[in-house]
Amino acid sequence: MKRSKKTNRMMAGIMALGLAAMSLTGCGGAGNASAGASLEVPTVTIWSSGGQEVREALQAIADAHNADPDYNTKARVEIQFVVSGTSEQSLPDRLVAAYQAEETDTDFDLIALDDSAIADIVARTSEDFFDEIDTSKIPNYENLIFKDNVVGSNFIPYRGTSVYLAYDSEVVPEPPKTAEELYQWIKDHPGRFTYNDPSTGNAGFSFVANTIYNQLPEEAALSDDPKWKDEHQTEWDNAFALLEELHPYLYQTAGKVQYPMKNQGALDLLATKQVDMIPAFANMVLSQKNMGTLPESIKMTQLEEAFLGGLAGFMMPSIGSDKEACLSVIDYYLSYEAQAIDWNTMFASPVVEASKMEGLEHEDWLNETDMSKLRYFSIGTLQTDIRERWTEEIGSLAR
Repeated sequence: MKRSKKTNRMMAGIMALGLAAMSLTGCGGAGNASAGASLEVPTVTIWSSGGQEVREALQAIADAHNADPDYNTKARVEIQFVVSGTSEQSLPDRLVAAYQAEETDTDFDLIALDDSAIADIVARTSEDFFDEIDTSKIPNYENLIFKDNVVGSNFIPYRGTSVYLAYDSEVVPEPPKTAEELYQWIKDHPGRFTYNDPSTGNAGFSFVANTIYNQLPEEAALSDDPKWKDEHQTEWDNAFALLEELHPYLYQTAGKVQYPMKNQGALDLLATKQVDMIPAFANMVLSQKNMGTLPESIKMTQLEEAFLGGLAGFMMPSIGSDKEACLSVIDYYLSYEAQAIDWNTMFASPVVEASKMEGLEHEDWLNETDMSKLRYFSIGTLQTDIRERWTEEIGSLAR
């Protein structure tokens, strides 16, 4: 019979008591008091997914948390990570499977995901699948500059993320400022622009989505209502006609247009100067400039019609446990110390006032990730509709 998380903890507690009783015969009381205290510290498991840089940043902060005496007596953090683009079952699918199996006590304590992924999970589970979060028990919540978000009171942001126009400043001294200028630049410079297959990464998806949502009212980008597709077929058709028009002007290899796979695929082409401009996530550009895999000449700018952006944050599934311990962990991730670790590890845009963060590497790069221009995209399953139509109508042109 499969044991629940609670059962496993009970068994662990019984074994621990047995070991403690045995140790009383050979050890002093003070040592056992310390051991007993350590056994009472709950483990909070954070589940997340994405690229390797996200895993490394989450782990770095977890390690710092577990070494901090102000926090490690309240909870111990473990990271469970599902790497995107692998054959592993996705994190949303795992959550949905646990919900459908009616599991009620799992190690899905905290979920760390981009806000754009939440609507799909809720649609496949229930409106109350994620618990409300009592921010009065999170002192560092006062540090947060993004208290209003597109998800609601069951979501606490811990880092920002946004797509920018990355370009080689040696070749492009004056990058486009608007979407129309970008489209014209692409036509004027055949083969020098690309975006990744949108089904393999959100940088490419952002370019595709912008062609649609630049034509729609601002509130459309914050809604998963099917009306923004069903009642606006003209705008969708115009957008895909534009993507088809741009297709022959994009990066080519062996005489054929090729859409790189994943966000990294487009960055690799930019790094090797096979293209001059791409949509890319800010943190990926800065991380790779820091490692020297992207030239210093690579700069970023944001269009007036900004590419998609959002917030990655914590949510507490109702099927998890240790709620009080989760709140303490969230509190640490909102500390200035943790936010500095996030920046130094993956150049994640901070969700607190950057001027109060200390020990930052490449502090001058913060201006390139200015979150004041953040353009939320939270469109739920409409993302799937966009990707599927792109694959059918545009991706097929490259075959």
